[in-house]
Amino acid sequence: MSDTSQGPGWWQATDGKWYAPELNPEAKQAPPTLADPPSEISGDNGDAGEGQFGDGVTTPLYEFKASRFKGGRMFSPNVIRVWADRIEEYEHHAVLKKNTESINFHQVAQVKVRKGMRYSDVSVESTGGHSIVMRGVPKGDGDKVKAIIDKAVHDARTGSQLPASPITPPAPQVSVADEIAKLAALRDSGALTDEEFATHKANLLP
Repeated sequence: MSDTSQGPGWWQATDGKWYAPELNPEAKQAPPTLADPPSEISGDNGDAGEGQFGDGVTTPLYEFKASRFKGGRMFSPNVIRVWADRIEEYEHHAVLKKNTESINFHQVAQVKVRKGMRYSDVSVESTGGHSIVMRGVPKGDGDKVKAIIDKAVHDARTGSQLPASPITPPAPQVSVADEIAKLAALRDSGALTDEEFATHKANLLP
């Protein structure tokens, strides 16, 4: 406020005083800056989880550790593991696995990947409507994880993941007469007594 104008934009009020431009009630205010719209994919805000591929025997085919925010649990984020026959989700705990949930691959209805700019979401839904979702999967892992699960589902439905049972050849047939002849030879050579020969012979006869 001043008794005289102090520069361009200053304006005089009804009280005769001069005021700075920003105090003019008729001045147009710039519209508020809108925040960037949220990404359609949950992992695109820069807070993703961590994934690790394995052999499926000593380690999971894929283990995904969700971020504390994407996993929905601030202090115990979920861990999702893909095995050859199932996918399981549980809270990460130093000692115990809590609230473990799993879907066997022969019960899977569909596997979907939603891709964002940097991260993807991979979801597995069972025929009963239960879902396990990996949110914020590194984009390079998304398609690989889906391919692994698709193959595991196919194997579970066709049984191709089970090793083929070895075929045991039938045992050769030996006649009773041949066995008695062998016993007689052992008796004649002195390896069996007459009493032992008679006992073994009686066991062979019906």
